[in-house]
Amino acid sequence: MTADLKSELIRQAREMGFDACAITRPDAIAQAPERLRAFVDEGRHGQMGWMAERMHWRANPAALWPQARSIIMLAESYTPDYNPLDLL
Repeated sequence: MTADLKSELIRQAREMGFDACAITRPDAIAQAPERLRAFVDEGRHGQMGWMAERMHWRANPAALWPQARSIIMLAESYTPDYNPLDLL
């Protein structure tokens, strides 16, 4: 992916209201499978059972989409506009 395309995608994501946008390659984090396994083994995935069930896809995006060359991650904050601790 060219730097110009990456910049444009990030700009458009921000314009659409996303709080963050990042782009990486599917193989960018070699430790991803081990980190995900530890995360799930420690029970940090909570009630998201699908995360443990589909770990082989989440740890290796190429297993799900072999033709993918880039991964675009978008984030949206769903916290309230106020500090919830102020209500306590």
